Amino acid sequence: MRTDLQPTTEQQTTNFFMPIIIGTRGSALALWQAHAVQAMLQSRYPELDVRLEIIHTTGDKILDTPLSNIGDKGLFTKELEVALMDGRIHLAVHSLKDLPTVLPDGLTLAAVTERERPEDALIAPAGTTIATLPHGGTVATGSLRRRSQLLHLRPDLNVVDVRGNVPTRLQKYQTNGWDGMILAYAGLYRLGLAQHIAQIIPTDQMIPAVGQAALGLETRADDTATIALLRGIEHPPTRICTDAERALLRRLEGGCQTPIAAHATLAGNQLTLHAMVASLDGSTIIASQITGSPDEAEELGNRVAGELIERGGKEMVEGIRGSR
Repeated sequence: MRTDLQPTTEQQTTNFFMPIIIGTRGSALALWQAHAVQAMLQSRYPELDVRLEIIHTTGDKILDTPLSNIGDKGLFTKELEVALMDGRIHLAVHSLKDLPTVLPDGLTLAAVTERERPEDALIAPAGTTIATLPHGGTVATGSLRRRSQLLHLRPDLNVVDVRGNVPTRLQKYQTNGWDGMILAYAGLYRLGLAQHIAQIIPTDQMIPAVGQAALGLETRADDTATIALLRGIEHPPTRICTDAERALLRRLEGGCQTPIAAHATLAGNQLTLHAMVASLDGSTIIASQITGSPDEAEELGNRVAGELIERGGKEMVEGIRGSR
């Protein structure tokens, strides 16, 4: 455990005796994200020495099984969190959608960076949309949330599972003869692969995952110096929106492998949260929306979750979890 980092003011945080170590997964997208955070920190604190350490997670090692069959608690975060608690790294960079809403004791979500566009994207021949996919066509996705919403829109489609990082999934799409595949827009854009997108799917058709397109920066709760550094690169509007989304997910006790979706937007002094819970086959969707003050982000998330629960959402989630 480091004992040399005591300062808490922004001026003091530039006077570190040791480099700041960022923990990251090793995929191309994870490395892009870690390098982006490294660049943010070095831009804000030019004298800061920031380095990366690649850590392989369980989710990176098990590639031949659908995520929904192996659980989702810390699949892409546990090993990074162990490195944090052991003092080997100072912060971990996560895709916020992968970070559980309840963190291990002693760890905290220190900052959330500015969000990229949160929509999902359809990979398909140019000009194709969800509506114009061939009748009975095959579409690949590794997400139960996407599967449910896609089948709600197009129950005739055959939806197949796909695993792997973004380039691997694109290669599988090209070699398997599928009619389409759905990925997050943000990952494709960040890797310079947006030319493969046929349609950016509107959020009123497919609500994104909680925290999608935002980066979550996790640290030890007692590492006041690193936390102070990260406050300098946090994006408050994104933090407000994702706090509302994560509060909803926490109350529903869902994870990234249950068909729960939430998307918050901030316009002036109004925070609006859209959310839904769906059956696996997409035949039933329970949706809700609320608008309120940004100061009440978590409360709004809890209120929407409460409405979804009252309408049967929690039983739906528990039924899906029990069937796996």
